Amino acid sequence: MKKLILALLAMGTIATANAQEPKSILLYGDLGLHTTRDSAVIATKTTNWNANIGIGYQFNHNWTIGLKVMWGQDATKVATVSTTVNTYQVGPFARYSHYIRKSETFFWFSQLDFDYMGGYTTSGSAAAFNKHNGVYVGLYPALGINVGRGLCLNFNIGGINYTSDTYDGSAGSINSFNFAFGGQANIGISKNFNAGHKMHSHHEPGDEVHRRRADRMEDEDDAAPKPKRRERSRDDDE
Repeated sequence: MKKLILALLAMGTIATANAQEPKSILLYGDLGLHTTRDSAVIATKTTNWNANIGIGYQFNHNWTIGLKVMWGQDATKVATVSTTVNTYQVGPFARYSHYIRKSETFFWFSQLDFDYMGGYTTSGSAAAFNKHNGVYVGLYPALGINVGRGLCLNFNIGGINYTSDTYDGSAGSINSFNFAFGGQANIGISKNFNAGHKMHSHHEPGDEVHRRRADRMEDEDDAAPKPKRRERSRDDDE
């Protein structure tokens, strides 16, 4: 049961967002945690965790730009000696989202990340070593499902990314390219809030769709010239 809970926690992404609402703030994040104990020969414990946080501004129905931060640790304790590998990433992102055809339920989005990345290793009281830094570029698609009251389920089934990592000293560099589609699935939850109009404090199912319809109707009214009404004079009335 513990392994199941940890697996769901590692796979789940919890986000608080204004999905496809202009002039809104997007907050999202995910947390992964995995622990293992092995006492066969020498007591060994490993703990891996990472956290991602992003904040962005959605300036129209489709586009969001923002900043994301990631921090992770891979700690191994053998007997009384602990070694920890630390990794981090920070950089901007751009997200494009769109409802599927005329659906009021399904939408998709793609996010492009461009991060500065790095890391180092610590062991006991020794100074940090294996220092490295580089760049990360990643693109991934996802599917969203509106379930009502601003809540959405998000499904990510892989993506494409490139990393270039250089180690201090003469350790050299590592360049990698990864593509995965269907081999990895992430499930997330998102919520719409503060949509920038009078309904921002409470959402009913379909609020976002009704808002989009109202915006389109307003645009059509503004674009189409209205016929001038004939002014009736007093002579006509008589």
